[in-house]
Amino acid sequence: MTHRNFSYFELAIRKHFTSSTVFVVAITLWLVVASHRASATDASAKSRLHSCTFSDAEFDPATDVHAFEEYEDAIAQLLKERKFAELDCLADQAWVEKSRFSGGTWKLAEIYTALEEPRPGHPTEPDWRQHLRLLEQWKNLRPRSITARVALAESYVSYGWDARGTGYSDSVSDSGWKLMAQRVQNAKGILDQASRLGAKCPEWYIAMLDVAQGQNWPLDQITAVFEQGVKVEPEFQHLYRVYAVHLLPKWSGQEGDAARFAEEAANKIGGDDGDILYYQIASKAVCGCHDRDSTYFSWPRVLKGYAALEKKYGLSLLELNHFAALATDFNDWIAAKAAFDRIGDNWAKEVWGDEQSFKSSQAMAPQYAAVQSAFFDAKKGAEANMQAPEWEAYRKGFEDKLAALEQSCKDAAKSDDEAANDSTPFDLVIRIGKEGSIEQLRGLNPPPSAQCLTKALYEAYSKREGLFPAPPKAPYWVVAHVDPSRVNTATK
Repeated sequence: MTHRNFSYFELAIRKHFTSSTVFVVAITLWLVVASHRASATDASAKSRLHSCTFSDAEFDPATDVHAFEEYEDAIAQLLKERKFAELDCLADQAWVEKSRFSGGTWKLAEIYTALEEPRPGHPTEPDWRQHLRLLEQWKNLRPRSITARVALAESYVSYGWDARGTGYSDSVSDSGWKLMAQRVQNAKGILDQASRLGAKCPEWYIAMLDVAQGQNWPLDQITAVFEQGVKVEPEFQHLYRVYAVHLLPKWSGQEGDAARFAEEAANKIGGDDGDILYYQIASKAVCGCHDRDSTYFSWPRVLKGYAALEKKYGLSLLELNHFAALATDFNDWIAAKAAFDRIGDNWAKEVWGDEQSFKSSQAMAPQYAAVQSAFFDAKKGAEANMQAPEWEAYRKGFEDKLAALEQSCKDAAKSDDEAANDSTPFDLVIRIGKEGSIEQLRGLNPPPSAQCLTKALYEAYSKREGLFPAPPKAPYWVVAHVDPSRVNTATK
């Protein structure tokens, strides 16, 4: 070790203190001085965090559905103006303080979203080149900045997807694949270099998960990156959401993997925070393009999680749009209508795509919600009837008639692959008249296996046949829980 590695004070210690005992005392004194230096450095760092000049006070997602978009444009403008120190300050402050917008979104995540690609508008090739040049300048002028490197890496990944395009894999040209591979590899090299800085940032792990997706890493390697990121910042919900997408069947998982992960992660945290995380994962992993994934998530827990999120972090109109869309995916039109009523005209393009799609769903909500409300009201009355003493005397005759219909439908379904392979249980609420005829029949979103049974019941209703035994009183509501995986019909 050369003398230039020691301060004047440290060299004095080595010169004047030679005995081991005195040297120990001297080392102790040096450690005290070093501790003071570290404290001073920490104080200086905290002081720098509070020296950011940019204010986000005007960007309020509780009152402005475009607040995030406007915030991201403002952050992008700082990059264009080469205010690199300010960007570092904002990112450092956002992580140290774990600051969030109303609705729970981390400000740190929004900063990186703003820097991921040229803004505003759809970027052209010259836009991309200028954007990457600015990020390179930031990285070179501030070599200790991890934010610059992570932003640059994420931009290269997005630049790679820009070359690939959004079509199916068989529609991508050879040059598109080649450019994507090169750009994603650039991103990985930048992240590998950033890991040697010593500084940590939870977004680094999201960027590496993006690289993993672009390079088709095996799931165990993807999981290792996620787990390392959670150790760095266990509250960064965006990590959980990105990892859940990797678990979808279209990427590295199997059906139900994302939902099982959401449940395990939420249960590990527990309480309202666990329910909030469950909702946040579901809102990312479930959409109209992910086919059956919604069937594996618990909608009651999603509902509970959203309520807890808004209670803890406040309203975000953008998040409310996400919740409304999620409610339509789960066919809960009562919850969807309530959300649409609160949204009003504050629709979000990033959720609905265009205004027509939003208006169409918003217009359907009252009608569908009314049907669902009527169903649940009838079901509540039926369940009350089935708790009364006279139900036991009526039960067997009702079940026998319904089981005979169900069996004939199961036999007919053998020639219908969709119905035969469907084992989704469903509820039917039936109002029975005094002669055993069906006066009303209600069900929600019947699966393919229910079509034969509901058709048979409807035909009996149309003919006013006395299909069932005369009930204890009329009208008499009952609810049948039909399980296609069993021959016999069970009732609640």
